[in-house]
Amino acid sequence: MAVYKTRQKDCLLGYLSAHTERPLSIDEICEGLSSLPEAPGRSTVYRLVNKLVEDGDVLRFEQDKKFFYQMPGGAECHHHLHLKCTGCGKLLHMTHDQSERIIEAIYGSDGFSVSETETTLFGTCEDCRNQKEKIKEER
Repeated sequence: MAVYKTRQKDCLLGYLSAHTERPLSIDEICEGLSSLPEAPGRSTVYRLVNKLVEDGDVLRFEQDKKFFYQMPGGAECHHHLHLKCTGCGKLLHMTHDQSERIIEAIYGSDGFSVSETETTLFGTCEDCRNQKEKIKEER
Protein backbone atom coordinates (compact mmCIF):
# COMPACT_ATOMS: atom_id res chain seq x y z
CA MET A 1 0.00 0.00 0.00
CA ALA A 2 1.31 3.45 -0.86
CA VAL A 3 2.13 5.88 1.91
CA TYR A 4 1.05 9.42 1.20
CA LYS A 5 2.42 12.55 2.77
CA THR A 6 -0.41 15.07 2.95
CA ARG A 7 -0.70 18.57 4.33
CA GLN A 8 -3.46 17.38 6.67
CA LYS A 9 -1.22 14.65 8.08
CA ASP A 10 1.63 17.15 8.45
CA CYS A 11 -0.75 19.51 10.24
CA LEU A 12 -1.83 16.76 12.65
CA LEU A 13 1.74 15.59 13.28
CA GLY A 14 2.84 19.17 13.92
CA TYR A 15 0.06 19.67 16.44
CA LEU A 16 0.73 16.40 18.26
CA SER A 17 4.49 17.11 18.28
CA ALA A 18 3.86 20.49 19.91
CA HIS A 19 1.63 18.93 22.59
CA THR A 20 3.57 15.91 23.89
CA GLU A 21 3.12 16.85 27.57
CA ARG A 22 -0.22 15.04 27.94
CA PRO A 23 -2.59 12.78 26.03
CA LEU A 24 -5.36 14.45 24.01
CA SER A 25 -8.84 13.31 23.05
CA ILE A 26 -10.03 13.51 19.45
CA ASP A 27 -12.22 16.46 20.50
CA GLU A 28 -9.20 18.31 21.93
CA ILE A 29 -7.15 17.58 18.81
CA CYS A 30 -9.92 18.79 16.48
CA GLU A 31 -10.44 21.91 18.57
CA GLY A 32 -6.71 22.66 18.57
CA LEU A 33 -6.51 22.22 14.81
CA SER A 34 -9.69 24.17 14.01
CA SER A 35 -7.98 27.55 13.67
CA LEU A 36 -5.42 26.28 11.15
CA PRO A 37 -6.09 26.78 7.42
CA GLU A 38 -5.06 23.20 6.56
CA ALA A 39 -7.06 21.64 9.42
CA PRO A 40 -8.36 18.15 8.64
CA GLY A 41 -11.98 17.30 9.33
CA ARG A 42 -13.01 15.10 12.26
CA SER A 43 -13.27 11.90 10.19
CA THR A 44 -9.83 12.55 8.69
CA VAL A 45 -8.38 13.11 12.19
CA TYR A 46 -9.83 9.76 13.31
CA ARG A 47 -8.41 7.98 10.26
CA LEU A 48 -4.98 9.63 10.51
CA VAL A 49 -4.65 9.12 14.28
CA ASN A 50 -5.59 5.45 13.99
CA LYS A 51 -2.98 4.99 11.26
CA LEU A 52 -0.35 6.78 13.38
CA VAL A 53 -1.19 4.48 16.31
CA GLU A 54 -0.98 1.44 14.04
CA ASP A 55 2.43 2.62 12.76
CA GLY A 56 3.67 3.16 16.34
CA ASP A 57 4.11 6.93 15.95
CA VAL A 58 1.37 7.82 18.43
CA LEU A 59 0.41 6.13 21.70
CA ARG A 60 -3.25 5.41 22.52
CA PHE A 61 -4.53 5.24 26.10
CA GLU A 62 -7.98 4.49 27.45
CA GLN A 63 -9.28 6.33 30.48
CA ASP A 64 -12.89 6.44 31.66
CA LYS A 65 -14.01 4.55 28.53
CA LYS A 66 -12.53 7.24 26.28
CA PHE A 67 -9.42 7.12 24.08
CA PHE A 68 -6.60 9.62 24.36
CA TYR A 69 -3.63 10.03 22.03
CA GLN A 70 -0.11 11.21 22.66
CA MET A 71 2.99 11.46 20.55
CA PRO A 72 6.12 10.35 22.36
CA GLY A 73 8.80 13.04 22.75
CA GLY A 74 10.93 12.52 19.65
CA ALA A 75 12.89 9.74 17.98
CA GLU A 76 14.91 8.99 21.12
CA CYS A 77 11.64 8.21 22.88
CA HIS A 78 11.38 4.85 21.13
CA HIS A 79 14.46 3.54 22.93
CA HIS A 80 13.28 3.54 26.52
CA LEU A 81 10.31 2.58 28.67
CA HIS A 82 7.54 4.94 29.75
CA LEU A 83 5.56 5.45 32.92
CA LYS A 84 1.94 6.49 32.45
CA CYS A 85 -0.08 8.02 35.31
CA THR A 86 -3.63 6.69 35.33
CA GLY A 87 -4.71 9.69 37.44
CA CYS A 88 -3.66 12.72 35.40
CA GLY A 89 -2.47 11.10 32.17
CA LYS A 90 1.12 12.34 32.46
CA LEU A 91 3.66 10.34 30.45
CA LEU A 92 7.09 10.06 32.05
CA HIS A 93 10.18 8.90 30.19
CA MET A 94 12.54 6.54 31.94
CA THR A 95 16.23 7.02 31.23
CA HIS A 96 17.96 4.57 28.94
CA ASP A 97 19.90 3.15 31.90
CA GLN A 98 16.72 2.62 33.96
CA SER A 99 15.02 0.95 31.01
CA GLU A 100 18.00 -1.31 30.35
CA ARG A 101 18.16 -2.44 33.99
CA ILE A 102 14.47 -3.39 34.01
CA ILE A 103 14.64 -5.12 30.63
CA GLU A 104 17.78 -7.04 31.61
CA ALA A 105 16.21 -8.08 34.94
CA ILE A 106 13.15 -9.47 33.15
CA TYR A 107 15.28 -11.24 30.57
CA GLY A 108 17.61 -12.60 33.27
CA SER A 109 14.84 -14.02 35.43
CA ASP A 110 12.43 -15.27 32.76
CA GLY A 111 14.34 -15.23 29.48
CA PHE A 112 11.57 -12.97 28.20
CA SER A 113 12.57 -10.33 25.64
CA VAL A 114 10.83 -6.96 26.16
CA SER A 115 10.17 -4.61 23.25
CA GLU A 116 11.32 -1.13 24.29
CA THR A 117 9.21 0.51 21.58
CA GLU A 118 5.93 -0.98 22.79
CA THR A 119 6.19 -0.76 26.56
CA THR A 120 4.38 1.60 28.90
CA LEU A 121 4.05 0.88 32.59
CA PHE A 122 0.88 2.20 34.22
CA GLY A 123 0.63 3.55 37.76
CA THR A 124 0.27 6.77 39.78
CA CYS A 125 2.64 9.73 39.60
CA GLU A 126 4.00 11.44 42.70
CA ASP A 127 1.69 14.46 42.33
CA CYS A 128 -1.46 12.33 42.13
CA ARG A 129 -0.28 10.11 44.99
CA ASN A 130 0.38 13.19 47.15
CA GLN A 131 -3.03 14.61 46.24
CA LYS A 132 -4.72 11.34 47.31
CA GLU A 133 -2.80 11.37 50.59
CA LYS A 134 -3.83 14.99 51.22
CA ILE A 135 -7.50 14.11 50.66
CA LYS A 136 -7.18 11.16 53.07
CA GLU A 137 -5.64 13.40 55.74
CA GLU A 138 -8.44 15.99 55.39
CA ARG A 139 -11.10 13.35 56.09
